[in-house]
Parts: sequence; structure tokens; C-alpha cells
Amino acid sequence: MADSLVLTGVKDVKKHTGTEMLLTRPKRGGDTHSLKEWWKGSGVSTCYVECSVFNVTVGGNTCKLVIDSNMSTNVRIDHDGAFGFTFYGANEVSRAALFTDAYAIIEHYVFPAISGGKVMTVTPAGSASKPGGGSGIQSTTIGTVTVTGDLSPTDGETVTYTAANTGNAGNLNYAWSIDGPSTLVTFNGASVEGVWSGSDEAVVTCVVTSGDSGVTDSPVAGSLTVTPA
Repeated sequence: MADSLVLTGVKDVKKHTGTEMLLTRPKRGGDTHSLKEWWKGSGVSTCYVECSVFNVTVGGNTCKLVIDSNMSTNVRIDHDGAFGFTFYGANEVSRAALFTDAYAIIEHYVFPAISGGKVMTVTPAGSASKPGGGSGIQSTTIGTVTVTGDLSPTDGETVTYTAANTGNAGNLNYAWSIDGPSTLVTFNGASVEGVWSGSDEAVVTCVVTSGDSGVTDSPVAGSLTVTPA
């Protein structure tokens, strides 16, 4: 099965073709849910964002699709029947996320307003897994990207970070970056090595793309929050 709808503003659902995605309202009343900013790592001051939340149910499993929406939001959301989502014509929306029914993060999505290109899927370290319940069709995917390495380096220490993915796609390319004052060098495929500089917290991110045809989730990013000793 599959489902499609258009979200306008924070609560108006139009052109709904199925029953898998259901807009929910908070128990406290109102039209939006207040959630922590899921894209920020640990150690950052907690801030909240108002969101539209859909229950997405497949094969008895339910996840939460969260849209960082406002009164000017307009976006078409397609669901593939296996907790995979495609977004079209995103206006006044920059982020979304998929959570378990208990609000454990599975993955989140960065829209062109921030990414500058395609919608980017980010899988945080230690995130929950998507529940089963798809169509059974084998697809070519990058899957979950996990970044591992030294979590508490010291200034001047040589460190290595490695990205691994769970999917079956080949012809992988790796783009590394670091969000913080530190600088890493010698970016080399699935691993990056360098001398850690500074003592401030930073987020090491690897964006993985695939040159295979028919890949359904390229690009996918994994990240690791690093707190220097």
C-alpha cells in the first residue's frame, strides 16, 4: 500500500489518497505539538519547536512523522508503505523527522531550504530502527549510516572517524564535514583522519551518496557528537 497527502499550514490536509498517515492533535489542545529540536546534539541548550505530527501505521506498527510546520507551510508527502517518505514542493518547511510511537528518533530530513539541494536523510548515532512491515520488494538502499570514532579527544590528538552503512547500494561516495571550531584533514573514503584542534563540542558528519541506479534513499547522512576531554 501507499499513501499521499498535501499539508497546508499546520492542520489542513488535502488530496489525501490513503489511510496510512493520520494527522494528530496534542492532548493539551491546540493544533501543533511542541517537540525538542531533534537536529541538535547532546550538550546543546534544549529548545522546542511547534510541529504537525502524523501517525503512520503499517502492518500493525505505528511511527510518528513530524513536520516543522507553520501557517505558511505547503508540502506534498508521499509514503511508500514501508516508512519511506518523499517530499515535493516544500514551501516554508525546512525539517521533518520520523520517530517511533514512543518518540525515539529514527531518522530526520533536511529540506532544500537548508541543504541547498535534495532532501537529505540524516540517521543520528544510536537511533532507533524502522519497524518491519513493507511490501517485501527488495530495493537498493544506502540504509542507516553510522559514524564511529573518538568521542572525547584532546587538543592535538590524532583521531579517526569511520562511516558504515547497512544498505546494499554500491558505488558509494563519502563527504565529510565538521560543525564546530575543530578541523579534520585527510578525508579518505569511508574514514577520515586528522589532528583534533580545540576543546569545544563539535558534530562530525558523513553524507553518503551512491552511483547505483534505482537507489531510493540517496543521500543519507550519519553524525556523531564529539565532546573533547
